[in-house]
Amino acid sequence: MIRVDFSVPTDFEDIPIGADFETAWTELNRRYARLAGAEDLDQEKLSHMARALHQVSRFLKEVGVVYAADCLHLFEGEPSLGSLAVAVVDFPYGGDTATAARGALRGVLESRGSAWAGSVIDAPCGPAAVFTGGQSYTVSPEFSPSGEAVDVLTAQFHAMIPVPESAGGEGRMCLVAFSTPNVSHWNECYAPLMVKTLRSIRFTEAGQTTGADGEAVTG
Repeated sequence: MIRVDFSVPTDFEDIPIGADFETAWTELNRRYARLAGAEDLDQEKLSHMARALHQVSRFLKEVGVVYAADCLHLFEGEPSLGSLAVAVVDFPYGGDTATAARGALRGVLESRGSAWAGSVIDAPCGPAAVFTGGQSYTVSPEFSPSGEAVDVLTAQFHAMIPVPESAGGEGRMCLVAFSTPNVSHWNECYAPLMVKTLRSIRFTEAGQTTGADGEAVTG
């Protein structure tokens, strides 16, 4: 078992992984109960959102996500939204973490084109291939404020970190993914948070402790 410890940014709230519909419904109601006027929220829309959260939660578990969180807060007087996910997946790399990170960097940049940039850095947890870029998503009409489908550009940060053999991670890769639709907030608000999160990551065998704020354990 591999344990991943890391610092979770203060404003982020955990998203349940592999939750059933009842758990997703309870989580949404818990969050909306804190909002003024939440009693006037359309119950049909809330039900749509609960079903979407249920589907996302199950998908996250299926693809190896061990931790997920999001935030909604104010940055310089503007609402700002961000989402974070950490996954551990099978990735046979032959035992050399530096070579694996360089190979991951080359492969990702070749597949995503000139709009993305990246480099290999020496993080405290080992060599990490990090990438930044933009990606557009289509918000379906039921979740769009206008009631019509809309394309949203997001700023993205990804890191791929080969888990070292010393943590029982031969043939495993840790993936960190962050995105925000508030592209103008990336440099001042979210980039420092992602640097802090990346530098805080530690890999150990399950049962050991490292003193970090966040924790995820995977087989």
